[in-house]
Amino acid sequence: MTNSNERDPEEDPTRHSAKEPAPGADPAEQQTPDPSPAPGQKRKYVPFEPYNPFIRRTEATFVPHEPKIYVPPRSDDEEDDKDRVPVDTWRLFVAIELPRTLKREFIDLARSFRPREHERVRWIGQEAMHLTLKFLGDTPTDRVPDIITSLERAASSTGKFSIKVGRTGCFPSFRDPRICWVGLSGELRRLEQLQGRVEGGLVALGFEPEDRKFKPHVTVGRTRPGIRGRFAEDIGVSWRHAPLHSTGTTIPISAIALYRSYLGEDDGARYEQLANLELG
Repeated sequence: MTNSNERDPEEDPTRHSAKEPAPGADPAEQQTPDPSPAPGQKRKYVPFEPYNPFIRRTEATFVPHEPKIYVPPRSDDEEDDKDRVPVDTWRLFVAIELPRTLKREFIDLARSFRPREHERVRWIGQEAMHLTLKFLGDTPTDRVPDIITSLERAASSTGKFSIKVGRTGCFPSFRDPRICWVGLSGELRRLEQLQGRVEGGLVALGFEPEDRKFKPHVTVGRTRPGIRGRFAEDIGVSWRHAPLHSTGTTIPISAIALYRSYLGEDDGARYEQLANLELG
């Protein structure tokens, strides 16, 4: 007598068609593939096939519609095409030169970092440390004389003054540092007036106005691409507590200068002073 709770194997759609392996035999050799339906018959529809570890399965191979071309990753030190200076143009900026003693101390701040944190920052070389007033970018060489004339007017209408070394800071914040800098204090209003005269004279020559408010600072390092999260926070904490001993030191401002930068292949740049313009 058949138990009413038992189902006929032929009526059980969840039962796989493969035979059970014989005791002591290789399970793979005992498999019998599901036979194809005879001519004129329809294949039996199985809505669900439970996983059977004794059935050999093949992995599907994905063939993309369009072949992918491998592009090797760029090095962090590799320059973009946009960083190449066009022909008959110079990359120019206006800045105030800083005392070498201060620049050497700013460089020494990086030594307070732990080795792994130090490697996550691109530290600025001593020759690249300036108090930038205006970045002009790639500029036709025939415009240089007019630029110098404009800077002369801005300098002559501004008297000499002094500023002081402030504290360390980060853009946009210590929690998410992209740029590590040293701030300034003292006669910042006089500095802002000088920068405004430089900006106004160059905009009158057709240069684009700066869309951000002038925040005087000296850039010391930039975090490398991809440094985010906890790694970035560690850099911010270390920079906040970096031993800056020159805070409060006076920096006399007596001139502005026009510089030309040369991009190098070793992640460095050379700078040439084209004009030094004394303040009035």
